[in-house]
Amino acid sequence: LRMLSYADEFCAEEADLLGLQNDDDDGSDFVTQMVDKLYPLPASSASKMFFSFLQLHPIAVDISLELSSEVRNQYMSEGGTVFNPLKWLKNAAGTAIDIDEAPIRLKSLTIEDAYGNTSTLLVPIKKHYLSQILREAYKVLGSLEILGNPVQLVNNLGSGVFDFFYEPAKGLVSSPQDFGRGLARGTTSLLKHTVTGVFGAASKVTGKLAEGIAVLGMDEEFQRQSRMNARRPPRHIGEGLVEGGKSVVMGVFRGVAGIVLDPYHGYRLNGWKGLLKGIGTGVVGVGLKPAAGSIQAASKLLQGIGNTATCCDMTFENDRARHPRYIGQDRVLRPYNPLDAMMAAQLRMHEIQDLSLSKEEKKGETYLKMFCTLNGNLIISDLRILMLSSQHHPSSNSRSRKPPPVVFKLLWEDVKGFEHIANTIVIQSKEHKPKQFKLLNEHEALECKRQLDQMFPILSQRRRGKIGAAVSGAVKKLSINIFESSD
Repeated sequence: LRMLSYADEFCAEEADLLGLQNDDDDGSDFVTQMVDKLYPLPASSASKMFFSFLQLHPIAVDISLELSSEVRNQYMSEGGTVFNPLKWLKNAAGTAIDIDEAPIRLKSLTIEDAYGNTSTLLVPIKKHYLSQILREAYKVLGSLEILGNPVQLVNNLGSGVFDFFYEPAKGLVSSPQDFGRGLARGTTSLLKHTVTGVFGAASKVTGKLAEGIAVLGMDEEFQRQSRMNARRPPRHIGEGLVEGGKSVVMGVFRGVAGIVLDPYHGYRLNGWKGLLKGIGTGVVGVGLKPAAGSIQAASKLLQGIGNTATCCDMTFENDRARHPRYIGQDRVLRPYNPLDAMMAAQLRMHEIQDLSLSKEEKKGETYLKMFCTLNGNLIISDLRILMLSSQHHPSSNSRSRKPPPVVFKLLWEDVKGFEHIANTIVIQSKEHKPKQFKLLNEHEALECKRQLDQMFPILSQRRRGKIGAAVSGAVKKLSINIFESSD
């Protein structure tokens, strides 16, 4: 290498004396080739590595697994419209593989004076992590919710027992008064972790049983409602009783209403094949949906009892910082608009309760536009017109607050037309009294009416069938409102 450097320096000086350009041959290439032939580098030295101290830090991973409803529905629809009992049972059994925060902990690895090629150095690393993963594999099986998550139960009981002995011992070192305080803290922690762990495990078992029975009912809307209720755990026993009662009422209502609505919606979507399938799901749901609602009520009650022990603890909730991004019908990704995102989120908070609309139509509802009025925020979707109070300003990360109250709501098919009087817009309805709202000035009222008139011919084309209209009207008269989310 030293000879090569001397040769390069000599060639550079000769090139300056001879006046050679950069692309002219000065003989340096020949010198380089000769040096490589005379003093070749060993091929193995390039792949050898030496580490005086190699340390890989510990790894902590929490694994959660939940089979989505889209995967289950896709699996059920693979065979066409023919009912397959085996797939029906396998689909319900898929709820048994849900895993809730399986704690996988891999220890650190330290290697000193490591020398060798890549394959040699990777052997101890592979052996270390393979043995660690095999040791932690039981936690994945022990975190199945259908089993009550026994790993979490043992951790809760272990934490309570540890505090029961550690807190008094720590206080005994200081003074008798601290020993008494430590004994009280340790006893409280033991009772708290025991109640939370035992009742939490029982609620997981009953909750998964209720979810499996709901899947057997083959009602996607009922399954979605059940999943949404399961994601809102009650904070104490009072909320557990209220949520449990709602689950029972919803199960009975969906079971009875499905006898009429499932055949009706099936016929609208798939004709006579859909009608036959709807009759089958309606008959099956009469017994399964109330059973699922009752078992979910028991799960809510058990969960409420378990959470009562920790309802007064100060906890940090990692909630959403902003509303989900709104993407329009053209599916073009635009810069984030907080107003459109908030209006689309509020539209989802107020679900359509008209039973003449199928679950597919409700699920496909699309937010179109909003108008700021003196009466509130007027939200326009492809299915309805919704006026929400603007005096209510819920935060994007507030789980416990109520959604903004509804001033009025109308389906597009119930709209008869629009009238303009100064800065007031009047919506004429076919079945209800006229609805009106005011804007800031007459110019804004004219622009709002112009845009509503443009939407009206397109969005008011859909018509309800007589059966759906009759059922929906009966439900409205009875003021049934069980689909609203709990506080």
